Amino acid sequence: MHFSLALILPLLSFSRSSPTNYGATEWHTKPITNANGLVTSGFRGLSVVSDRVIWVSGTNNSVYRTINGGVTWDDRPIVHSETFTNSTGTYPVVLDFRDIQAFNTRVAVAMAAGDGSLNETSVWYTSDGGKHWRKSRTPQNPIFYDSLAWENQHHGLLIQDAANASTDSLGILETHDGGRSWKHVATTGLEAKGQAAFAASGTCIAFAAGKWYIVAGGSPDPSRVFRSLNGRDWEAANTTLVGDPNVELGYSGYGYNSVAFKDSADGLVVGGSFSPDAPTSNDNAAYSRDGGRTWKPSKSTLLYRSGVSWLPGRGGLAVAVGQTGTNLTRNGGVTWEALTDEDQKEYFAVQCIKGSICWASGRRGAVGRIHIA
Repeated sequence: MHFSLALILPLLSFSRSSPTNYGATEWHTKPITNANGLVTSGFRGLSVVSDRVIWVSGTNNSVYRTINGGVTWDDRPIVHSETFTNSTGTYPVVLDFRDIQAFNTRVAVAMAAGDGSLNETSVWYTSDGGKHWRKSRTPQNPIFYDSLAWENQHHGLLIQDAANASTDSLGILETHDGGRSWKHVATTGLEAKGQAAFAASGTCIAFAAGKWYIVAGGSPDPSRVFRSLNGRDWEAANTTLVGDPNVELGYSGYGYNSVAFKDSADGLVVGGSFSPDAPTSNDNAAYSRDGGRTWKPSKSTLLYRSGVSWLPGRGGLAVAVGQTGTNLTRNGGVTWEALTDEDQKEYFAVQCIKGSICWASGRRGAVGRIHIA
């Protein structure tokens, strides 16, 4: 599902410091700037290989990579020759890379969500650290890509919106060669009844403990969580988060944006409505204890959250981020508490790794790191 990403210029950068000097209890944000010191991109794509190697992707053809924990960032834009023509002339296509998956310092796959046109929707692959990119997928018909997920470095799935939100199923593409090529997968059970996925953080599809998971929403029906053992045959579970009955199918902002499982039983979803006027709700976060078969809403009320991630090895600890704040759960999603530092409003995506460390990416070039005590 497409929605706009505001970009504000300029934003001051704080001084370069060693990752070991980051604070232990609050986000520390370092906006990425271009050679002229200006912020030119916002980031929804985030891939944390380690606490030293992080890739981000976003608007204006942008991809950046750090190999020293954020002290410096390498500009790795995806240079292309795509154009579009209208009544006033021919113009270059500007891609918005809503998701990225990196496997090391050299190999990465980036996904441009698009706006339903052929040129803007695409997948790109690099094997030399982003110095050169090769397009590995363009749809045959106008469509919108939402997110990537990976079982391993070779096998991954891509979810796309239905061509017709009122009648068609969500679509799945599959790769077995690490993103160099993709093919459509014939699926059952992904009938979304007017719903779409959300390209908000690159996490509306996930793989964990041998299963695939997808979240979708955007219609008056309840937001759904789909699960599958093979990526082909899917089962759906309804949640308590519903859309606006007065909004056209497939275009309501209400829905779950992110799904994460820490094992075969325990799962989290977060979302809501990305409208700035949307109210808080305990339905904006939900948890499962049975592998996604059933979902219970949180006992805490939250504003819209676009990304969620478990902290590996920390039991029920997880972090959720969104354009209005960051929250922490210590009990697997039953309740959430606020992390109330100034920079928490920057983020769209979050990924936590071993060592109780989380990285986040967001608007105005923001990339942040936090250590959860």
